[in-house]
Amino acid sequence: MRLQSSAFWIDMIRADLSRMPRFQILYGLMLALALGITGWAAFFAPFPARGDDDTAQLATLLDRAEVTFSTPPNISANDLLAAGTGTRVTLPNQWDDINPGFEGQAWYVIHFDLDPDKPTPDSVYLPKVVMNAQVYLNGIKIGGLGAMEGELTRMWNHPMIMPFPSELLKATENVMLVQVAGYRDYNSGLGRVWVGPRDELQTLYQMSYRWQITGSMMATLIALLCGLVLVIFSKAGHANNGLVFLGLAVLDFSVRNFGFFNDWVPLGHDNWATVVRVSHAWFACLFGQFLIRYMGKRWAPLRLGLWCYAACVTVLTVVLNEQDALAYTLILISPVMPFLLVLNIMLLHQAWQQHSVESTILGSSTLLFLLLSFRDLMVGAGWLPSETVLMSQYSGIMMFFSGCWVLLRRFRLMYAEQQTMNQRLNAQLMKREAQLLEQFNTIRAIEQQRTKDEERRRIMQDIHDGVGSSLVSALSETESRSLSQEETRTVLQDCLDDLRMAIDSLDPQSDDLLALLGNFRWRYERRLKLSGLSLSWQVTDAPTLVDYSSRDMFELLRIVQEAFGNILKHAKASRIVLSVVWDNTQDLLTLSILDDGQGNHTDPQQPSRGRGLAHMALRAKAIGLGLSLGPGLNGQGFGVVLTIPRQRVR
Repeated sequence: MRLQSSAFWIDMIRADLSRMPRFQILYGLMLALALGITGWAAFFAPFPARGDDDTAQLATLLDRAEVTFSTPPNISANDLLAAGTGTRVTLPNQWDDINPGFEGQAWYVIHFDLDPDKPTPDSVYLPKVVMNAQVYLNGIKIGGLGAMEGELTRMWNHPMIMPFPSELLKATENVMLVQVAGYRDYNSGLGRVWVGPRDELQTLYQMSYRWQITGSMMATLIALLCGLVLVIFSKAGHANNGLVFLGLAVLDFSVRNFGFFNDWVPLGHDNWATVVRVSHAWFACLFGQFLIRYMGKRWAPLRLGLWCYAACVTVLTVVLNEQDALAYTLILISPVMPFLLVLNIMLLHQAWQQHSVESTILGSSTLLFLLLSFRDLMVGAGWLPSETVLMSQYSGIMMFFSGCWVLLRRFRLMYAEQQTMNQRLNAQLMKREAQLLEQFNTIRAIEQQRTKDEERRRIMQDIHDGVGSSLVSALSETESRSLSQEETRTVLQDCLDDLRMAIDSLDPQSDDLLALLGNFRWRYERRLKLSGLSLSWQVTDAPTLVDYSSRDMFELLRIVQEAFGNILKHAKASRIVLSVVWDNTQDLLTLSILDDGQGNHTDPQQPSRGRGLAHMALRAKAIGLGLSLGPGLNGQGFGVVLTIPRQRVR
C-alpha cells in the first residue's frame, strides 16, 4: 500500500512538473538550491572540532582550561605553573570575552587523566587557534606553529596537529600548556583540544585542512580568475549591465580571502587588518552598483550613496583606534547587508516577471552568497560557534561562475548574431553580385555590339576610302577618255589590294607585325614578279607589338602598301629591300623599304589618288610612328624608314 501511495504521489508530481513551463521549474530549482545550501551550511557544515562517533570513542575532547595572560614573552612554562594562578574558562575561548583589548600571549593550562577504555594518546589536535601556538605536555614542548613574538605569523585559520611519545603521559594528573600569541581586537583565543591516537586525529586534521586552507586557496584562485575575466571582457560588448562592477567586487573578495590560507601578508598586521576591514565596505559598494545597473535602474542618488558609504567607512576605519576598529566596522557594515539582500530579492522578482534565465541563475547565486556571507559575519561577531568552517568563499564560486557564464553567454549570443548578420550580408552580397553580373553581361553585350558596329563602320570606311576611291577615280577617267588594258588592270589591281588589306586587318594575329608583313609579301609577290622586281626580305625575330589595335596595324600596312605602290608605279626600279630590325636598348622596331629606282616617287602630275607621301606621314603620326624619307639602295632610288615603338604611344 505504501509503495502504491509513493508511486501515486511520484506520478502526481511528474504530471505537475510536465504542466509547468521550463522557466518555472528552473526558477524553483535555483531558489531551492540556494536555500538548501544555506540550510546545510547553517546546520550541517563541516565542524572538525566536534569530531564524530569514532573520534568520541577513540579520543578525548578537552574543553576546560585555566588561562593566564602574560605580556612579557620571556616567561617560562615552569614559572607559570609555579604561579598557579589563572581564570577558569570553557573552550572555545576568545580573549575579548574575558580580557578585552589584550594583546600579547595567553597560557592555557589543561588538566586531564587518561581514559582506560580508550587507546593511549600520541597526538594533540588543535582545530582552532588564533593566531599562533606552542604546546607543552607535562613540562615538555611537543610542537607549535607560527612566530610567538614581534610580527606574528598569520596562522589563525590553520589547524594544528602535534604527535608526541606516549611515554610523556601519566595515568592521571597530566598537564597540557598551550601558549597562544595573538593580537587585540582579532578574536584571538583557543578552541577545544583533542587528545588521542594519531591515525584518528589525522583524519580530522586533514578534513579541516582541506576545508580551511586548500579549499580557500582554490576558491580564491577561481575568484581571481573569474574577476579578471569579468573586468577585462565585460566592456567588450554593449549593454554590459554593470558586470565590470561584479568583476571588481570579485577581485576585492579575492584580496580579502588571501589571508585565509597564507601565513604572510604584503603589509604589516595593522595595515593589513585595515585593508581587510575596508574591503568589506568596498565589496558591498561594488556589489550594490552591480545589482542596480544589472536591473537597469538609474537610481543615481542611491549609486552615489554607495560610493559615499564606502569612502566614509574607509575614513572611519583608518581614523579610529585599533581597539574599536573591528566593532565600529561591524556596526558600519551590518546595515548594508539587508540593503543588498533587498536588491537581490528585487533582481529575483524581475527575473520572474521577465522569465529571464540569466537573471534567475545570477540572482540565485548572489542570494546564496549573501546568505552565507551573513552567516560568516555572525561567526565573526560570536553569534555562531567560532570553530565552524567559514563558507562564504565557497558560495562565491557559484556567483563568480554565474557572472562568467552570463558574460560568455552574451558573447555567444553576439557571435551567433554576428554569424546571422554575416549570412544575411553574404546573401545580400550574392544577390548584389548577381545583379552586378547581370549588368556586367548586359554592358559587355552592348560593348561587344558596339565594337562590332565600329568594326563594320571601319571596314566600310576602309573599303570606301580604298576600293571606292579607286573605282570613283577610274569611273571619272573612263567618262573623260578610254582606258587602256594596262590602265584598267592597274585600277582593278589597286582595288583588289585595298580589299585584301581590309580583310587582312580582321586577322586575330594583327598584333604580330611579322605575320602581317609575311601575308602582305604573299599577296604582292605575283605583282612584283610581273613587274620584274626582285624583293629582298631581311627580317629578324621581333617581339609582339603591344596595345596596337587592328585599325593601327591596318594604317601601318597602308603605309607599306603606299610605299610599294609608289615603287611599282613611278620608281622604275629593279630591286626592293624590306628589312625589320629590333633595337632592344630603345625598345623600337625599324622597318625600312629601299629601292634602286629614279629617286622621288611622287609625280606632281599624278596625285596618287590619295596615297602620296603626305598621306603616309599623316598615317604614321596618327598611330605614333616615326617616318623618315631618304635615298635608297647604294645612294640611288628612294627609301622609307618607319620607327615603331614596341608599345603603342597614345
